[in-house]
Amino acid sequence: MKKSTPGIVKLSSVLLLILINIPYGFLHGNDNIDRIRPWPDNPHYLAWGDTPVFLLGPSGYHSWTPVSRPAEMNFHEQLHRLDRIIEEAGSPHVLGFVRCLPYDPMNHMHDGNVTEILQPWLRLRDGRYDLGQFEPAWENRLRDYLDLALELRIIVSLEIWDDWSVTRGVGGAWDPGPEGAWNAHPFNPVNNINYGTEVMPEYTTECDAPFYSTIPSRLDNSVVLDHQKRYVNLLLSIIKEYPNIIINISNESRANLEWSRFWAEYIRSLVPRSIMIGEMPSTNRIDGGGECEALFNPMTLIKDSHYDYVDISQAVSGHEFSGDVLRQAIEGSRRILGYRLAMAESGTIRPLILSKDYTRGPEGGAIVFWSRFVAGAASARFHRLAEDHPESVIVFQHETAGQLGQFIARIPFWRMHPCHDVVNILPDGAGVNVLADQESHYVIQLIGGNHGEKLGIMLPAGRWTVEWIDPATGTELIKYEIDVDSGTQELEIPGEQNHRIIFLSKI
Repeated sequence: MKKSTPGIVKLSSVLLLILINIPYGFLHGNDNIDRIRPWPDNPHYLAWGDTPVFLLGPSGYHSWTPVSRPAEMNFHEQLHRLDRIIEEAGSPHVLGFVRCLPYDPMNHMHDGNVTEILQPWLRLRDGRYDLGQFEPAWENRLRDYLDLALELRIIVSLEIWDDWSVTRGVGGAWDPGPEGAWNAHPFNPVNNINYGTEVMPEYTTECDAPFYSTIPSRLDNSVVLDHQKRYVNLLLSIIKEYPNIIINISNESRANLEWSRFWAEYIRSLVPRSIMIGEMPSTNRIDGGGECEALFNPMTLIKDSHYDYVDISQAVSGHEFSGDVLRQAIEGSRRILGYRLAMAESGTIRPLILSKDYTRGPEGGAIVFWSRFVAGAASARFHRLAEDHPESVIVFQHETAGQLGQFIARIPFWRMHPCHDVVNILPDGAGVNVLADQESHYVIQLIGGNHGEKLGIMLPAGRWTVEWIDPATGTELIKYEIDVDSGTQELEIPGEQNHRIIFLSKI
């Protein structure tokens, strides 16, 4: 049986339209709701109420815009499917995790034909939008989505802006055609009745897009900025009473740090302090730096007081490591460790969220997915499915999330930290990640190594249970007990798998 969750204060469409124009202080809402938040005893992880939690999510359909594509996106089916996987884990410490961009970015490259678009803004008979009016059907569908996610205790990363809809188009990173991205965006002046090209260009740019220059410290385009604020005001007035939402300012943002900080401050002025605000910058696929502005990167944001968490999906994705699964799992984990060490040094410890992984199928997907947990991130979630992905890939993602969830249910992860340096004997060509409290529990992810080879780990003295697990099936390969005096303990590698999990617990 599911735990009871705080009720939702529902506001009528008429009242919402009034709210978007009233002073900030009236919008804060109830700050006594028990929200998803950093776990106080170890803020690298999250908690809901008094329970530390780890977030897991597969993907059943590419689009992270479940509200705007009603004909293609059956969110009831998808959320219930995720819920069944989490229920099988049988632990209050494991929760489902989804992403949601409330408006449609007009990016259909992976979704095939999208037959109906439901945007927040009212669409007129001539096909243009009125940015001063909102679509009631959109609001109703958004509320239905959020209501169901709350009922099922699924955490939602709600994204305010999407870079793909802003920097792709005429003059941008690439042009997807007249029906795609910025070319079809409601804020493009050719697509709305509220301003013309003298106010906002109809072209875009790969970096420094005009849409990102509306803030006072840039071009101070108050006409467009007012409409941006109206949308954000409406969105926040809806979501502020939901305890299961974290706010992500952007998806893969190529904006500037000023833009991100402006919206972090603006959003903070409108919502309860307990709602978490984070950001997901796009990275340069070299060293994790910002793609368009070097400082707009996770290493900067983890030390910045504007943010309660950082979504590092782009910084540890397969793109950063040339698509190599071993590099992504091992070097990506070392990058996560680097962020954790930097936060410890600056005293700004916060969760590192992973809302999407591009390595999403049987060829390496489980290795990367498990590595996120063992590396010390606060979540793991598979990314999109292209329209040509078979149902078998969807099944794989759900099974993998379920197997990891059932394992996590056994582990006091909230007391653990990454410490791969405790492994001092490793087979040639193998890689290893370790999560441990170093007194009673060790989780070791071993990638590579052959049957009969040795793995050496430094363990405290005592009697230990050693369990070798095949993460592809969740089955136990072998289990035994060992007595440790001190120093390095050599473990013989069983099985023929390329990917193994070793769980050591002190008796």
